Amino acid sequence: HNADDMVTYMEQTFDMTPVKVQVYESRGMKNAIYKVGETNLEFTEPLDANSGMGKFLEREGPGVYHIAFGVDGIEEVAEGLVAKGHTLSGKNGTVRSAEGYLTATLAPESALGFPFQVAEGEINEG
Repeated sequence: HNADDMVTYMEQTFDMTPVKVQVYESRGMKNAIYKVGETNLEFTEPLDANSGMGKFLEREGPGVYHIAFGVDGIEEVAEGLVAKGHTLSGKNGTVRSAEGYLTATLAPESALGFPFQVAEGEINEG
């Protein structure tokens, strides 16, 4: 519910600080992004209760929003997922993230209810 509270918790509990905390006004959200080895861990706070993220949090409570796997050639990966019978959200299956990298998100109903995503590109530290 609160990215700043999570940043404080992560620092006090695990001695971890985010590589970036950023507000995305146009998407109505705030992210605290951590690098854990080759993995990015993001805590997202909706800034608008009526946004998609706000409605998700109200409906599902805090928890995993999605698991994203890094890939090369995301268009081909997205096409392969569709060929295997998956439904992807977004225009033509790929969407540009707030950070600028491309993602393809599997619709939960085609992924046994789990929020999987593939992404191409890296989080820019700064």
